[in-house]
Amino acid sequence: MLNESFNLLSLQEAMDILGISRATIDRWRKDKQLPHIKIGKEVWIDKQQLQNWIQLHGIANMQRPSLSGSLNEKIVTIGYQSGAALLWSPLIIKQLGFFEEELLRMSPSIRYQVRWVNAPNGMELVEELLAGRVHIASVGDYPIIASRALSNLLPGFQPQVIAFDGKTSSGGGISLVVPTGSKVDHPEALSSLSVSTVGNSSSSYRLKEWMNTFGLHSEPIIHRGMGDCLNTILEGQVDASMLWEPYLSWVQSIGAGTPLLPEGIGGDYLTGLMTDGKWSRENEPIVIAYLKAHLRAHEFIRNERDRAAELIHQASGFPLLLVHLVLSKIRWDASIYSRDLQTLNRFDEENTNWLSAYKRDSSGLEFRKQFLQEAVEALSLPILPDSPLPGDWSTDHLY
Repeated sequence: MLNESFNLLSLQEAMDILGISRATIDRWRKDKQLPHIKIGKEVWIDKQQLQNWIQLHGIANMQRPSLSGSLNEKIVTIGYQSGAALLWSPLIIKQLGFFEEELLRMSPSIRYQVRWVNAPNGMELVEELLAGRVHIASVGDYPIIASRALSNLLPGFQPQVIAFDGKTSSGGGISLVVPTGSKVDHPEALSSLSVSTVGNSSSSYRLKEWMNTFGLHSEPIIHRGMGDCLNTILEGQVDASMLWEPYLSWVQSIGAGTPLLPEGIGGDYLTGLMTDGKWSRENEPIVIAYLKAHLRAHEFIRNERDRAAELIHQASGFPLLLVHLVLSKIRWDASIYSRDLQTLNRFDEENTNWLSAYKRDSSGLEFRKQFLQEAVEALSLPILPDSPLPGDWSTDHLY
């Protein structure tokens, strides 16, 4: 066959080797000149050229992947979003090698290869979880809610929330922004005007609620990424855009945009870690190792903000001063509070009781706090209760 005769990989085979999504490999082909051959409608990649390209670009800071595979190593793939500030803890884990350290401490005799998938949005990572190409994913609250609906349609998909990540309160972290100098000074003035956001995301979900609150019925312009939404404001292409951090602080810091409702529209903004239940049950020590790295990253960000900002700046490309500013606005706490479940209730169209979801162990989305408990105990931190922490946020202990 053609691929065997010429030592070619299909696009899917290359994606599996690199641990990346179709959107990512298409972006690399376009922006990073990933070598490929197009024959008719099919795209092929030469194995040797791929090896050379990997060495040149140092993809995801990972070891050179073996195209033939190895029975002596175990691959773990982590999905993250460098373009979402409340999900920056994986950048610290990756830059400082926290996860690799915990894996080595856990099983010195096993060789682990950690692969990192940087996705433009959380729903892409949910798709990767579904396909088994990502094992642990950092996503926002809308993908968490959407994964529950998907699990009802696809019984084989057993999404689990194992910890929370960055959090903001009272609608902070996401806001509707109008260009500086805009005549739009109140929500009702946006009726029938153009608004941009990222489709099927935590920002688009809040935009929908925001429009319902103020009786607006015009459809927003959907863009592929948050960077595009920022550009629409900078270039005057839209009348408003729903932005999340760090883009929200970025547009304000350069004087290009102003939040229409500085106080937000209420509610918190949550992010968290998700896995598939079947995989996590078969790989509990790996999940606990990652949660230990997750807790260490949170402590690092809280206690060494200057160094954390520098590392995130290097990994994400966002301006250093901007990163430092945004880090101070985010609460880094992996614990699950009653307030967090109330936030998920608020944005769930199915009116799900998320407290019952917390206890679920057979189908649908489940909160598996036992993994976080074991990670907390292994790090000699104060033990968490079995149930969600009461009230808002604890001031005694942060995780």
